[in-house]
Amino acid sequence: MSTSPSPEQIRSLAQRAQIFGLPDKQSLNSDLRDILANANREVRLLTAEEITHACHYSGVTSSPLIQLQNQASNLVDSAREALLDQQPCLVLAGGALYPQERADACWRDCFHFLRISFYAVAAGESTFTDPSGLKAMEELYALLNVPVPALLIALSHLRDFACTAYSHAGANHDVGLLESALNHLIKKISAFQFDHEQKS
Repeated sequence: MSTSPSPEQIRSLAQRAQIFGLPDKQSLNSDLRDILANANREVRLLTAEEITHACHYSGVTSSPLIQLQNQASNLVDSAREALLDQQPCLVLAGGALYPQERADACWRDCFHFLRISFYAVAAGESTFTDPSGLKAMEELYALLNVPVPALLIALSHLRDFACTAYSHAGANHDVGLLESALNHLIKKISAFQFDHEQKS
């Protein structure tokens, strides 16, 4: 139990922890699935052109989502600051996000969770995760002792900041979709914590 995970274990789980499942959803237009799959494979935000193209199929208004994406890094920074205002000890020696590399990994995960939530909104979908990818992520988080409760607090702040910014951008009809997408993600990750508590 006390042995550290091998780089091979971590690499294998990380490769399988692909939690974005919409490219496999056959009910979606094939062009839309290709757009989402390509962006996710390249681990990047959608381009403005890709958002516009995706929204043509989904009926989501493109310009507010483009504006929101441009704020992605700032939204994650705001969520980080809100979490550390509540729990400053997380990043101090002995804290769950110490040393700096662990904290950086947490903020990076938040960014990528927001990124795939934007994909989901562009596709007009709020349920977008892949069960096998989630299972691999749960195993990875357990192996690395990721502080799931703190991550969930950060994601809750991220949801609130993102939805507020989206409404300011004029996405009156689509804010609920973003909120539902992030709530879906929070619910799935909350199950990691629940499972671990049940096993302990």
